[in-house]
Amino acid sequence: MEAALPEGPRGRMLALALTLTVLAVLWVGCVQPLLDWHAARAEALTQRQALLQRMTALVADLPELQRDSSSSRAPAASLLEGGSDAIAGAALQGVVQRLASEAGVQPNSMETLAADQRGAYRRIGLRVAMAAPWPVLVDLLRAIEQGPPRMLIDDVSLRAPPVELRTASSPVSAAFTVLAFRPATSAQP
Repeated sequence: MEAALPEGPRGRMLALALTLTVLAVLWVGCVQPLLDWHAARAEALTQRQALLQRMTALVADLPELQRDSSSSRAPAASLLEGGSDAIAGAALQGVVQRLASEAGVQPNSMETLAADQRGAYRRIGLRVAMAAPWPVLVDLLRAIEQGPPRMLIDDVSLRAPPVELRTASSPVSAAFTVLAFRPATSAQP
């Protein structure tokens, strides 16, 4: 049995439909993915050129920034006093104890952490645990961050009573690390 293709206007319509179908398949299968790939590569290239320009500007500013950082030192009021890590740790403990007393709370425990070198400074840490009403705790944390010497608060852990048992004056158990810096000396290990 022989299959015959339509002739005349019907055959031309079928040939046109088949041609358009083949062109559509080629467009969707080959041309469009290539165009999308080209657009993505062009966008990546544009982003890399912008990054290159920013980095070039930063490299140009680097000598000036290094000169400024080496010539400027932190003001004395922002650093801990003390000739050794132990003395600076005791000073930090005294400052935190004073701020806690002013806020109206007594720390449950304070533990001095091992000091470590950070550039031209020694980082002194103090782990503090206490229980206080939320407003008092917030005031203490604010006082620590704003008081001289400059101190940072890190590793905060809070625990409150269940919602059903909580009142405005319910104590919140808090544990946090207070960090401060002192100038490094050549005699320090």
